[in-house]
Parts: sequence; C-alpha cells; structure tokens
Amino acid sequence: MRTIRALMIATAVIVALPNVGGAQRGAPFTDSWFWGVKLGGFTLADSGQKYVQAPVVGIDWMITRTHGGLYVSGSQTFFSQHTFTLRDPVSADSGLRPILIKNLRRLDVTLMGFPGEHLNFHPYAGVGFSLGQVSTVQAQGTFSNNDQLLFADQVIADERVAFSPLLMGGVQWRLKRASVFGQISASPAQKRFILYNGKPFNFGYEIGVRYNFGSSIDRS
Repeated sequence: MRTIRALMIATAVIVALPNVGGAQRGAPFTDSWFWGVKLGGFTLADSGQKYVQAPVVGIDWMITRTHGGLYVSGSQTFFSQHTFTLRDPVSADSGLRPILIKNLRRLDVTLMGFPGEHLNFHPYAGVGFSLGQVSTVQAQGTFSNNDQLLFADQVIADERVAFSPLLMGGVQWRLKRASVFGQISASPAQKRFILYNGKPFNFGYEIGVRYNFGSSIDRS
C-alpha cells in the first residue's frame, strides 16, 4: 500500500510540474540548472537468484554546459525480500540465517556528456558512482548463543552500505514549459553488499520531468 501511494504521489507531481509557470519556454539546454522528479523501476536479484523488478521514485539535479555536466540523484526503491548469511561465525556447516532486507536508498553522482548540438532533443551519457543503503535489515531465526547474535549484527553493519560504479544513458526532450526525459542505468552488483544475491549487475530505468531554473553560469 505504501509503495502504491508513493507512486501515485510521484505521478501526480510529474503531471503537475509542466503547468507550473512559463519560465521553461525558450530556456536553453546548455549552461542551465535542471531540477526533476522521476519514477521507474530497479532490477535486482531475489533470494532465488532471479531478477525481479522493484518500483523507484526520486528527484534529480543536473547542471549542463555545452558538451558536459554534472548529475546528482536521490531515490528510494521499494521491495521486501531475504538474503542469507552463515548462522554461526565458526562453523560453516551450521546452516544459513535468513536476513530480511527492505527498501533501498540511493545517491547517484555522474559526470555527464552531451554529444552533438540539438535544439530540443538532447541525448546524454554519464559515468560515476552509486551509494546504496538498505533501509531495513533484520537478522531472523533463533540465536543459540551471543556469538551468533554478534556475528549477524557485524555482517549487517559491514554490508548494509556499498559504493558501486554507475553507467547511465538517456534522452531529454524540451517542451513548452518543462523537459521530459527517459534514462537507463547499470551498475555491477557488489558481493560485499547485503543486497547481493548472485547476479552480476543491477539495472535501472526511469522517466520524469525536469524544470529549468535558469543559468548555471554568471552572465554578468
């Protein structure tokens, strides 16, 4: 229910933004500040090592120059599933302990490239990093002794947050009062991340609206 509500709110914002004012009209793509909202999906592996889709909502910020720029994004991915770790720190044959993982917060930062010169249609590509943190991580099952509890807590502390390289590509189309965009991304799955479940990559796909808030350089 919370996921559906979040997607409905994000969709309403995306629909409403193009009707806010007329400052976007005639605003150039180069040397500009863009703020945007987005929604989409994130492809990750479940506990059975199968790819599944999870909904994503977020905001982004892009500074453009003639052929390059900077992109920063914050997003929340909604899912609930399990991963596994050893039940006992000293006995590998003691079995596996399920760990509940729920939702993912991400901060993405990329350096952007804008090939060619275009009036309204602007392709782009970026390379950078993604910082991910799983929002909820809970070790489950019974604990036979304090060492098992401490071991599970240490695994969570060590693997709850991870950096990963990030590749991104997309297009932005300028309309009368805003710009709409679509983009895809890929990042290698880190084996020391609690989210890792056996697949080598995670993928993202997003659509949204960006609003031009003016020049990113001092024109005085």
